[in-house]
Amino acid sequence: MIDGDIARMALSISITLDTVVGRVGETLYARAGTDEAVMMSVAAGRYYGLNAVASRIWELLERPMTIAELCARLCEEFEVEAMTCEAEALNFVNELIDNGMVHAAAA
Repeated sequence: MIDGDIARMALSISITLDTVVGRVGETLYARAGTDEAVMMSVAAGRYYGLNAVASRIWELLERPMTIAELCARLCEEFEVEAMTCEAEALNFVNELIDNGMVHAAAA
């Protein structure tokens, strides 16, 4: 299976709170102060600026976990309602999957 096939398979998975997600590929990451970070997808040649919550999501995804587990951690660390966190985390993780930086698997 080639990398493109893997990316297409990841896109075919419907992301839910029970989906296990984790980092994949080579991504350069650096904190830029206390509330922001930057990262670059080496494979895609893309650069991203991250706010504090997105930075924390990237850090937490060093270890694969479900979106529900991710949101539970974020709700402990940030002042955010669970429903808002879930919607925003699903959206952000989908973007990471679309850009080949995160993989998803059914729980």
